[in-house]
Order: sequence, then C-alpha cells, then structure tokens
Amino acid sequence: MNAKQSSENKGRFYPDHFDQHPNEPTKDIFAINYNPKYGEGVIAKTFFRKGELIFRFQGTLLDYQTLYTLQQKQGVYIEDPYFMGKILHCCDPNTSVDMEEQVFWAIKDIKPGDFITMDYESTEDKLFRSFHCQCGSHKCRKLISGKGTHASPTE
Repeated sequence: MNAKQSSENKGRFYPDHFDQHPNEPTKDIFAINYNPKYGEGVIAKTFFRKGELIFRFQGTLLDYQTLYTLQQKQGVYIEDPYFMGKILHCCDPNTSVDMEEQVFWAIKDIKPGDFITMDYESTEDKLFRSFHCQCGSHKCRKLISGKGTHASPTE
C-alpha cells in the first residue's frame, strides 16, 4: 500500500460498485480541478518523488474508445471517467503509465498543486479525438493524434 494512504477510506473517486484496491487514488491525496485553458484535471495534494508509485487505476474493459479510455492493447481499452480519464496531456509529462499493471509512476518530482500529466501518445495508437496541444512545454508536438500518426493540423 502507498505510504501516503491508510487502510481507511479517505474519500474515493470511484463509485461503490468498483472494488477498493491498494494504491487507488483518494481525495486526501488528489483533487480534480477545472482550469479554463485545459478543462478538468487531477492535482496532487501531496509531494511525490521521481520513481514513486502515484496511483493504481481501474475501470471498465471495452472494445472501443471513448473520451475517458486508455488503450491497454490493440482493440482493448480501459474506461475510467472518474479519475484516470481526467489526467491531462503534456508532451513533457510528470508521470508514465503501465497499462498492464494499471499504475501511474512519477517520472519527475511532483509538488502539491501540480497537475498530474501523461503523454496521451504513449498509450494510444489513435486518439479518440485529436487536438492542438497547449501544454507550453519546449517539447510540445503541437498536434496530438496518437502513436505514429503525424497528420497535418486542420484549421
């Protein structure tokens, strides 16, 4: 179990029909905030060190994409509109995701108040909906559409 979590339920993001698991995200460690530029995103309420397990997610297995899915493998998606589906994209993210284990790891130190970010192109062959990135990173790729897809932006 993550050292930052106790065995008590500190406020789940997942509804009751999902089993409770060790290292699942809780409201004492994360908040979901709305930002006018980026939309809903997950914010850390505590410090995470590079290399630390951030959270384990769960969801519904689907054979199609939605706005709140991540691709586990070809034709298999995990839908989580409650938490994982609210992680924002960044071309220089602060986490990486292991889709087999369904966990997020810190790849940089994360301070309280930081958005938790991932690179959507690290999991998706083709995104549910491509978008023009506004992450502001010096590594910004501008158009995010999926692994290996390099379509020209359409205005």
